[in-house]
Amino acid sequence: MSLTVLQPIPDEELIPQAAEFAEKAHEGQVRKGSGEPYYNHPRAVAKLVAQRTTDARLIIAAYLHDTMEDCGVTYRKIADLFGTQVADHVQALTNDEEQLKTRGKVPYMREKLLHLPSDTLLVKLCDTLHNTSQSSSLHQVENYLQIISVLDSRKELSDVHRELISSIRSTAEARRTAGALTISENEH
Repeated sequence: MSLTVLQPIPDEELIPQAAEFAEKAHEGQVRKGSGEPYYNHPRAVAKLVAQRTTDARLIIAAYLHDTMEDCGVTYRKIADLFGTQVADHVQALTNDEEQLKTRGKVPYMREKLLHLPSDTLLVKLCDTLHNTSQSSSLHQVENYLQIISVLDSRKELSDVHRELISSIRSTAEARRTAGALTISENEH
């Protein structure tokens, strides 16, 4: 009697499963401001990542990047379904709510971006680019610009990282120039 050795599923074959998992995890959630289904955001981030890398683990992490933070999905669940490398990326992209409250969003995120591994940073920059392109809040977009400015000191970043940083800045400026950004009552 011989044992059947199960071959691991190639990462690229897990991309549709990650997309479906994220859609189900975010079911019923909507984006602040627009009210559109939240799942459109991770789908857009995954598309931006896929335009810049063929690394299936990063594309999967893009789909899942908000599932721990916003849906209560555990590291173990992601690791079991998609592997520990994907779970590590998602965990690194997940904000520590206590640190956010204690330190404030901009200081916390600036510190976080300084220490994110460059592959994980690719996903975070695609997330920030999509958020910048969708936000109508001047305050929020200015925060994104303050946060990413810390990356100017990271000399090891690739041309892809630099292109994303430039795209975030130009998107913010275009939205500001077009009058697409407003100051809400609670931002005064």
